[in-house]
Amino acid sequence: MTCQNCTQSVEAGAVFCGNCGYPLQVNRHAVAQHPAYAVATPAQHRGETKALLSLLLGIIGIIGALFMALFGLVLGLAGLIMGTLSRSSVRRGISNAGLIFSSLAILTGLAVWTYAIKHDPRFDEHPPAATNQPAAPAIASADLSTHCYSTGFVDKLNVSNHSDSCDMSAFNGQTINSSTNAYKVYANTAQATTPNAFMGIAKQALEQDVHTNLSGFTIDSQQVGRFAGSPAYFVTASDQAHGIAIVEAAVLHQVASGENVFILVHAINGDKADLSVMEAQWQWK
Repeated sequence: MTCQNCTQSVEAGAVFCGNCGYPLQVNRHAVAQHPAYAVATPAQHRGETKALLSLLLGIIGIIGALFMALFGLVLGLAGLIMGTLSRSSVRRGISNAGLIFSSLAILTGLAVWTYAIKHDPRFDEHPPAATNQPAAPAIASADLSTHCYSTGFVDKLNVSNHSDSCDMSAFNGQTINSSTNAYKVYANTAQATTPNAFMGIAKQALEQDVHTNLSGFTIDSQQVGRFAGSPAYFVTASDQAHGIAIVEAAVLHQVASGENVFILVHAINGDKADLSVMEAQWQWK
């Protein structure tokens, strides 16, 4: 064995060179072993934050969607992105929960949006079930004559009626939707029925019409009566928030052209609705 410093021979196993004192071996165990500790890395902290944000955005999105659909959609989408990015973090359970709640927020937002569009009259593409004919041009007049009946009004109204139909609309505005006083008549042909049986059918039909087609209206009264000498069932309803009153009547009367059921409607803003003005000049044909 030779010394690496002075190249002189030294004894085997010697620690130092006897000639120059150069250390021949290093104590490999002199270096202290430091224990390793599990310290979270910045990347792990970022993953945990994203998972918590995903869960929080999902919960807030569900609540917000109940008030505004767009709110739920935006927060749900943001939570879904955060949850996806944090899937590889140590907080995988929170990330999964965030994904679930964020998805529910998006679904809730879509459901609220769909409900709002479905009940918005601007998106209603279905024409009224009572007639399949296009609306006739309105002509200012104080009376009207059809092949089923004739009637009149105190003031001149814009009257819309097809010459071959007993249906009519009369209103005081440019259109019926912008009017504050309006009348409508629908003529139908039904199977022969007795007055007693007709009253039960009319009651159910008029109640259903108010509940289904008159949002915000409540039924104030109902009664059996007569209109122009014929048996009729009357339903009065109102929308207190907008000051609108309406009366509907189902009248059983057979005319020569075959129609035997007539639905009469009067709607007015700021006053009492009744059919007495139209009845005073009504004559069956």
